[in-house]
Amino acid sequence: MEQSVINTIPVGTQALIFSKRYYGVLTRLLEDLEIERYFSVLYFLHYNNNCCQQQVCNSLSVDKTAMVKVMDYLIKAGYVTRSVNPKDRREHYITLTRKGKLRTKEVVKSFEKIDKQMFSGVSKKDKETFISIMGQLSEKLENMPSHNLFFEYNKTQEKKKSNRSRT
Repeated sequence: MEQSVINTIPVGTQALIFSKRYYGVLTRLLEDLEIERYFSVLYFLHYNNNCCQQQVCNSLSVDKTAMVKVMDYLIKAGYVTRSVNPKDRREHYITLTRKGKLRTKEVVKSFEKIDKQMFSGVSKKDKETFISIMGQLSEKLENMPSHNLFFEYNKTQEKKKSNRSRT
């Protein structure tokens, strides 16, 4: 996209376009794992294994009803287990299985690969500034009045016009 066009698009739309492109690349890299679009959940669990399911929801801004479906899928696929806290039956702990740990390493490597390629040619200072500003803006949005939007985690559908030859 040309710089002059980018300046006429609202930041939220730019973020949506960025996210769509980022996850398109990630989906292509990880298409053999058959984990739908749950890369961020597995990435989070890689660094926060055996955490409360609500912590995953809060950290990734995912509705708890949607997260139950995500976890049900990951349990069925053999990536995670869910156990009830014996002191509070409303709380569930999510733990990566052996299979989940192995596959999650691939997820982490793919995120790192994309970030490395994406930030190549960008100074360390600019990268840190970009990440810091994204965090600040996200925090400000979190504190603004809003509707709690629900995003479906449906299976990724590739367009009929394939972009596979670009990789």
